Amino acid sequence: MTGTSTPVAGADDLDALRGEVRRWARRRIAPLIADVDRTQRFSRELWERLREMEMFSLPFSEDVGGAGGTFSAYVAATEEIARAGAIAALYPGTTVQVADTLLRLGSPAAVRRWVPGLLAGDVVAAWAFTEPQTGSDPRQLRTEARRDGDDWILDGAKQFISYAGVCSLALVFARTPGDKVGAFLVDTTTPGWSTGPPVEVLGLGGGEPAPVYLDGVRVPADHVVGDPARGFEAMLAGESQGKVRASAICVGIAQRALDEAVGYALRRTHRDQPIGRKFASIQAHLADTQADVLAARALVRSVAAMVDQGRPVAREAAAARLVAGRTAREAAGSALQVCGAYGWTREMEVERLFRESKFFEVTQGSAEIQRAIVARELLNAGEEAL
Repeated sequence: MTGTSTPVAGADDLDALRGEVRRWARRRIAPLIADVDRTQRFSRELWERLREMEMFSLPFSEDVGGAGGTFSAYVAATEEIARAGAIAALYPGTTVQVADTLLRLGSPAAVRRWVPGLLAGDVVAAWAFTEPQTGSDPRQLRTEARRDGDDWILDGAKQFISYAGVCSLALVFARTPGDKVGAFLVDTTTPGWSTGPPVEVLGLGGGEPAPVYLDGVRVPADHVVGDPARGFEAMLAGESQGKVRASAICVGIAQRALDEAVGYALRRTHRDQPIGRKFASIQAHLADTQADVLAARALVRSVAAMVDQGRPVAREAAAARLVAGRTAREAAGSALQVCGAYGWTREMEVERLFRESKFFEVTQGSAEIQRAIVARELLNAGEEAL
């Protein structure tokens, strides 16, 4: 990070990183969040402040142009940014995810062209998987890719694609011959790429999720990411890390909800005594939320460490999404109970946190999908043990 030592994965260093990011985010991120939430528009100023903090290069090694950090450091920083404003923590996600996928599976030409800009935050990237009729089920993708000489031609539509209207690069998943799935890098200046208006949403609208239309989009051969018949594997690897990042955002939302509840419980008095000191019911809300936040944070940290170790995390990442998502929702609900009618107003952060807390149980792979993944992995492991 600018003006700081390089973050590493040790517990003490992660705690120092969290403190540094927390202080920075309070100054540079928090003042922008209310306006982004109100307008639901992509904030270039917010993006630039995240570039200032080197969030886009944080989890990448120095030999590829990164900051030399770890995935654990990235996750810890993400939680603290989400504590200041969850939409800010979302901003680096797809760009980092596309960069990581490119570094693992992309052609040398595509890596040279795009990775430096992605890691610098100069290039906004989108992850274009979800479709209007089929959601995120890879077996029902309708977007098609067909060969035309050495190139590929893409036709189809995507839905709820964050940063669709502002991105320079998109990783598009499409069905290839033989009923397979491929991953294709699309320069969004290419003829045939277009987007619809952003969808107005309950919360976290600053990413401007929008439909994408692909009408004969030509993709050169060196912009096919990996084997054109094995794009599903690229998607799974990227999505697993995305789930850990999303879980960290949920922990940040939960921690901010707890912060707000504690502050209100100390300020609000009943007969000259703070309600947090006087009422056992208030203390119960605070104590239960603290326990849940500590547990969710520990789980997310452990899965991030597994990613750094190169271990598969499909089951653990889905489990973290379930635990952290539930923690965010329950923490925001408890904060609302503590703050009462004042928490229901736009004058307090709790109202926004309450809306945001449901996001990851519904979108980017619903809670039901995460349960199915955990159960499938658990049953597969059980069969192997028999």
